[in-house]
Amino acid sequence: MPDYTHRVEIVKLKIENHPNADKLQIARIFSFTCCVGKEQFQDGDLAAYVQPDSVVDSTRPEFDFLKGHERIRVRRLRGVVSMGLVMPCPEGMVEGDDAAEFYGVTHYEPGMVQSVSDEMEPPPVGIYVPKYDIESMYRFRSQFIDGEEVVATEKIHGANSRFMFHNDRMWCGSRGEWKKPSDGNLWWRALAAHPWIEKACREFPDDVIYGEVFGNVQSLKYGATGNEVFFRAFDILRSGEYLNYSDFESILGVDQRVPVLYRGPFDFDALVALSDGKSTLADHMREGIVVRPIIERRDDHIGRIQFKLVSNEYLSKA
Repeated sequence: MPDYTHRVEIVKLKIENHPNADKLQIARIFSFTCCVGKEQFQDGDLAAYVQPDSVVDSTRPEFDFLKGHERIRVRRLRGVVSMGLVMPCPEGMVEGDDAAEFYGVTHYEPGMVQSVSDEMEPPPVGIYVPKYDIESMYRFRSQFIDGEEVVATEKIHGANSRFMFHNDRMWCGSRGEWKKPSDGNLWWRALAAHPWIEKACREFPDDVIYGEVFGNVQSLKYGATGNEVFFRAFDILRSGEYLNYSDFESILGVDQRVPVLYRGPFDFDALVALSDGKSTLADHMREGIVVRPIIERRDDHIGRIQFKLVSNEYLSKA
């Protein structure tokens, strides 16, 4: 599956008038909205779309107006949420192409408060454990059917993690690496602090528990003191397939899973509103939500149907 979050995708624009500004218009890109200068683009034009949390090079002439603000954020311009930047389509590119290299755009990677560079180890043999990626629902809203039953869980701001009992031993890993056992390692510390993780892994060998290690890890602290870290699970992989939500919640208790914020018919506008607000785990804003169907399903092109809605408040302030 292509990584759409890290792309500067060539898209076809739908242009509308801005309701509160004569010198601005609104470009609609899938379900994103972006404010652009009046007559800067025409309806149906191809353009390069730079998503929020991208980083631009302000030494380049086309981005020099962003000096000191190289990380692209969500802004509200005269009452309309503007998500990212719209740039001219490079010559010769067509809809669906990626202009990230052309424009020198990279993706923002938040720094960890605690060191996470501990030594990696080779992956376990004979078992499939994919990296855990989630794309934006603003890009893939059409993959959901209005009214289908979904579950929306809180997206926690921390370090993506995976745990497994395989070949008579525990395995701990980040999103992309398995980590050698170490008392100072973030993931092994989380395992030691939450014995239920190993208990669940031993009960279901070769299942992979995915979740978030959080606390004193990134900018949102969730009430952690000192080097305290917490863990909540958001998925279980069994024999290469993710469990349906009801099976997942039957294995882990409510205090072991990421909080459920909504369960019911798919309603895009209601879910967008739900992505903002306070975390249910602490007295600060939430990072957003993750939405999946109650019954797992896949698309041949994009893979698993599960998408995130990152809070516009978070993207504007964090």
